[in-house]
Amino acid sequence: MRRKYTRWVGMLAMSAVLALFPACDIADELLQVDNPEELALDQLEDPSLMEVQVNGVIGMFKSALDDPILEFGNYHTDEVLTGLNWEDYARVSQRIISYLEGPTNAIWEQTHRALRQGNDLAEQIRVWKQEIADPDVDYEEPLATALVFAGYAAVIQADHMCQTVISPVPDEPSGTVLSNAENYAVALPYLQEALSIATTEGLSDIANLARLGLARAHLGRGEWSDAATFASQVTAGFEYWLEYIDISGARNPLQNTSHGGNFNKGIHPWFTGTHPSFDGTGLQFTDNVVDPQTDPRIQHWPSDRTGHNALTPLYKLFQGLRWADYTGETIAPSSAACPTCTGTDEDDMPLIAEYDTDFLLADYTEAQHHYYEALAMQSGNDAAVLAFVNTRRAVGNQAAAVGLTGQDLIDELRRQRAKDLFMGGFRTGDLRRWTRFDPGNGPFAGGSYFPTGTHPVTQWGDYGPWTCFPIPLQEYEGNPNLAKPLDPSVPPGI
Repeated sequence: MRRKYTRWVGMLAMSAVLALFPACDIADELLQVDNPEELALDQLEDPSLMEVQVNGVIGMFKSALDDPILEFGNYHTDEVLTGLNWEDYARVSQRIISYLEGPTNAIWEQTHRALRQGNDLAEQIRVWKQEIADPDVDYEEPLATALVFAGYAAVIQADHMCQTVISPVPDEPSGTVLSNAENYAVALPYLQEALSIATTEGLSDIANLARLGLARAHLGRGEWSDAATFASQVTAGFEYWLEYIDISGARNPLQNTSHGGNFNKGIHPWFTGTHPSFDGTGLQFTDNVVDPQTDPRIQHWPSDRTGHNALTPLYKLFQGLRWADYTGETIAPSSAACPTCTGTDEDDMPLIAEYDTDFLLADYTEAQHHYYEALAMQSGNDAAVLAFVNTRRAVGNQAAAVGLTGQDLIDELRRQRAKDLFMGGFRTGDLRRWTRFDPGNGPFAGGSYFPTGTHPVTQWGDYGPWTCFPIPLQEYEGNPNLAKPLDPSVPPGI
């Protein structure tokens, strides 16, 4: 089932809020700065606005996912390069991440807001359910939805933050710094309760979304058996889409990264399988990169251009499987080695993204990757993992089946995951997980999973050591229970 959510719903919801108040009074009083009490928060604590607030929770999660995570949460990986003419974002691309700067602040703030809003709405619905108990009101689906998106917010936060601080009571800041594993654990009770409610109520989409979130959280903690269990329960064919509309406030924000002379995102020339020099040992930007582009899941401009900073060579990205206008076509022409390649002109390939391009939050293919990675990290499952790998290779026009075992099989499984989940917000969490639980087997110097050595923009020098985003300065300044790091230039962990 193709389940969608659009940000435009949230805009309509605000219209519903305003419709509850006299239109003439609003028109007069919204222009007055001395009338802050007219739309007081307690007026929104009304069960008739439950749907509005659920849409707000999903909208807040979208704001956390589509802007900081999909926009720049992977700059320090081998997935993309940035051409933004902003120094702090360029430093992230160089794996130099500061607790003082914008990227760190944005990821921290947006994921925490999404988590807090989902949590608070869930608690409010519990109150309504107990105190009002209106038999004509469905409390269960809104509660499950608020919980599942709170859980997802915690998962993407754990994927990207080195550490975190979560205060159970907003006005009582916690002094407990959570590790990466503890951050994933924050997601578990939200997702478990969402799954329980959804299963009881027959809410199949929410149930599958919760299972996928649980599989991701358990993978992040290295709990392979639990991850496999939840991933295996996702219904075949399941899809959950976040929808965008070409209307102000409802547009896909990644449109700005790929269009016009100031575009600012391109594929990293070391990313697996789409360039002659993608092995991590060398680097070249080459015009007319056509023939290597046989895998429809990862396609890009044949030639590089510089964008926003007029410095970084960027191959503009075309849409992969996580994006609604994916075509399955290739820049590479049909050949004996790739008879199903299409030789599609670059001008006919959809860029990431148009204003109205929908994004796939979760689906069955993702569940299969979680399941087979969990199997691969346990012994005795090579045959099942190999069968899945060869199925995914066929999707990428890699027709010849391979016969791999051990680490070679795990490496190929990871390459297929990278292609299937390309630009889906997974890469940082994946590389960090492999670094923790399978160290030394990455493609870069010293077995690193993150790029090392000289940055592709040679003027920037060498890559730094960072793999995640630290607690930002704003939290240290606002939380009296925390002590600032002695040396904030040293990463606190993987």
